[in-house]
Amino acid sequence: MSTLKLNRKGRLYWALSELKSNPVTMKHLFFIILIVFTETLYAQHSVTPVRKDSVLSLANITESYKLTGRNLAALAEKIRYKKTPQEDMYLYILRPLHQTTKVLPAIVYFTGGGWVGGDVYGQIPNPAWFRDHGIIGIEADYRVKSRHGTSPIECIQDAKSAIRYVREHAAELGIDPNRIIAAGGSAGGHLAACTFINGGDTPGEDLTISSKPNALVLHNPVLGEGFGKEFFDVHPEFSPILHIQKGWPPTILSNGTKDTTTPFEVAKKFTHLMKKAGNICKLIPVRDADHSCDWPVSNPNFLPTIKKMTTFLKEQNFIK
Repeated sequence: MSTLKLNRKGRLYWALSELKSNPVTMKHLFFIILIVFTETLYAQHSVTPVRKDSVLSLANITESYKLTGRNLAALAEKIRYKKTPQEDMYLYILRPLHQTTKVLPAIVYFTGGGWVGGDVYGQIPNPAWFRDHGIIGIEADYRVKSRHGTSPIECIQDAKSAIRYVREHAAELGIDPNRIIAAGGSAGGHLAACTFINGGDTPGEDLTISSKPNALVLHNPVLGEGFGKEFFDVHPEFSPILHIQKGWPPTILSNGTKDTTTPFEVAKKFTHLMKKAGNICKLIPVRDADHSCDWPVSNPNFLPTIKKMTTFLKEQNFIK
């Protein structure tokens, strides 16, 4: 019988049967020892493949966006940006591979979760993508109902605090205070947009330091119509679509054409109103996609969409 068509377990059984049923000649003994030795080496080296979350440093990683959220968060520079009654809130900073003494643009992401769930692990691969493309990527944690018993009001306060902290500490962080991008998906996109709207600041913060970003990158964002109607009926002051006027920063947004949570028609309306007011705004329709149209990284729409967003930021001189 040939051993070439047997699996590893089968080859070992065959070797043992040969030892029992045949006189142990030098030829047999040598052959059996060779098989056992080979299988021992196989067992030593046939360990679980290296997991995406086992990277210990970003020093030589050019595609960090492919790592897991937990791995990225563990490797990020963690800086507290705010104390709250529930717990301290942190920024997770991912610096580009090639260090420089020049200040760089930064993109600050807020994950989605309907103001109820979500954590820093969810969308940190997005700022990692931009870190891979030469700017500083940041994921900002913020309070949510499931973890902190809070409302959308606290979410908005934290988002504004995060942008304000980045701008106030821009020099020590190596960030250009005039090239800060706010970004997010779904409810996180709403928070990013709210950082530009007046009001909703945390009491006691220094309002002479602006929370207004210099650009917006929004993935299927909550814009004031569709999802969150009950909240916006009570708090229209936090409905982005109601506060569009000339002076909004350059904005790019994606939306699934079959999104039943943040309807595509709302994204089209927002884009139309932005352009009508004289602002730069680009909508990326994601054909036949429902909510989370370009997320997670495994989503086939992730790369095509985020590449278009990257091109937009290059056109606006945020990325070289």
